Amino acid sequence: MPTTTARSMALVRTRPQSSGSQSAQRRKRKGRAAGNQRSNKRKRTREEEKDEERQEEEEKDGEREEEEVSSAGSSPLRELHVPDEMYDDLDESVWETIKKARGDIKAKLARRRAWPTLNTLMIRGFKCVLDDPNFVPDPEPARKAVLYAAPSVVGLTSTVDGKPLERCCGFWVHWDEKNKIGTVLTTSRLICTKSSSMNAWLGQEKYDIDAEVLVHLRGNTTEKAHLQYLQKHYDLAFFGVKVDQPVHTLLYNDGVKHADKVFELGRDESSFLRISHGVVKNAKPNLLQRYHYMHVDGADPHAKYGKGGPLIDFDGKIVGMVNGNTKGSFMPSSILVKCLQLWRKFQCIPRPHLGMKFWSIKFVDIALAENILYMCNIDDGLIVKEVSEGSLAEKLGIRDGDVIRCVNGKNVSTTVELENLLLGKCEDENGNLNSKVDVELWVFHIRKSLWRKRTLTVNVSDDGEVVAKGARYPFGSSGPTETPGSMQT
Repeated sequence: MPTTTARSMALVRTRPQSSGSQSAQRRKRKGRAAGNQRSNKRKRTREEEKDEERQEEEEKDGEREEEEVSSAGSSPLRELHVPDEMYDDLDESVWETIKKARGDIKAKLARRRAWPTLNTLMIRGFKCVLDDPNFVPDPEPARKAVLYAAPSVVGLTSTVDGKPLERCCGFWVHWDEKNKIGTVLTTSRLICTKSSSMNAWLGQEKYDIDAEVLVHLRGNTTEKAHLQYLQKHYDLAFFGVKVDQPVHTLLYNDGVKHADKVFELGRDESSFLRISHGVVKNAKPNLLQRYHYMHVDGADPHAKYGKGGPLIDFDGKIVGMVNGNTKGSFMPSSILVKCLQLWRKFQCIPRPHLGMKFWSIKFVDIALAENILYMCNIDDGLIVKEVSEGSLAEKLGIRDGDVIRCVNGKNVSTTVELENLLLGKCEDENGNLNSKVDVELWVFHIRKSLWRKRTLTVNVSDDGEVVAKGARYPFGSSGPTETPGSMQT
C-alpha cells in the first residue's frame, strides 16, 4: 500500500492548480521550448560548419586528384605483346584488335615526339660541337654562350607569287618599344630573284622588294615581315616584324682576328637550333666576290642552316654574319657595327665607290711577300688587282700591280680596314647619297717605282659597286666585219 507520503504526493499532482501557477508553468514551458530551439539552432550551425568543412576538404582532394592526373598527361606507354599461340589462329576480329593497338601506340609515339624533352629525332645523327674536346676544352662556358645567344636567332623564308624563293637565317638588331616592332638583320639573298654571275662585281643581281617574307619564331609561330632597307653592296637586308615582347639583341665583338674560335648559329626548317664551329683564318680576297669578307675554316661549307645568321665568340658576342656566297665567308662585326650605326643615323648605308679591287700584301704567299719587300721595299699595303674601266682611278694612272699604302692619311693593311675607313668617311660627310667625296691615296706606281699622292673624287652610293675591267676589241666594238673581196677573219 502506498505510504502517506506517496498519497500526499499523488494528491498534490491531481489537485487543480490556480491560474497564477498555470501561467508560471506556461512561461517555463515556453522558456524550455525557446532554449531547445536555440540549442537546435546552435547544433544546426555547427553541423552546417562541419558540412562546409567536409565540402572544402572534398574539393581540395578533387583538385589534388586533378593535379595528379594532369601531371601524368596520359597513361604509360607499353609495348604491344601478343601471345605466340594467338598467331596460330588469327581470325579477323583478333587481327583488327592488334591493328588498332599498333595504331594507338604509333599515335602515342607521334604525340611524344612533340614534347621537347622527348624530341630526340630532331637531332638524330647530329653531333653537338660542344662535345668536341679539341675545339671546346671546357664545354660549360661554351654552352652558356650559345644558349644566351640562341634567342636572338630566327629563321626566315621568302616566296614570290606563292612559290618558295629562299630560306635564310637572321638575328635581332633593334627593338622599337613604342611601335612594338623588332628589326631582323639578314642577307639580301633572301629576296634575290636573280643571282650574280661568278663575278659579284658585275652587279647583275636582281631583287624583289615585294616578296612575301615570314619570320619563324619559337613555338611554331610565324609573323609577316616588311622590308625596311636593302643594301646591295654589303648583301644586307633589314626586316621589321610586329612582336608583342621585346626582342633579344646581342653585343658585338669587333676585334675578331686570325685563329679565334667561333660558333656559327642557324635554324633548320623546324626552327631547331643548329651549331657549326670553326677557326677564323686570314685569306686573300677572292676577286670574284666583294672584298669585305673574312673566312672561317671548318664551319659548314655550304651554310645550309646558318646563311644570314650570326657568328659568336665564347662570350656570346657577335663577331660576324654568315654570308654563304663562298665557302666559310662572313662579314666581320667591325663592318656590321659601322653599317648599323649608319643605318640608324641616316636610314641608309652610304659608301664611296673607288672602282678598284685589292689584295692584301699581308695575306699573299710568303715568297711573294719577300720578293715585294726586296724589289719595292714595301712590306704592307694593298695590291691593286683590277681597275674599273672609265673610273677616275684609271684616268689618274692607277694600274694593276700598284700598291695603296695610305687612305686619308691612315695606313691600311687589309680590305676590311679599307671598308671601315670608307664607311667612316661617309659618317663624317653626313651620309648624303648621290654626292661626291674626296678620298686621298698614297700610291706606289710599280712601273715607275715611285710614290705619288692621288685624290679621287668619287661617288657615294648604297648600290652595289661595279668594277669591270673592260675588253679590247681588235675589230671594233661590233666584232669582226667582212670586207668586199676578202674572207672574214
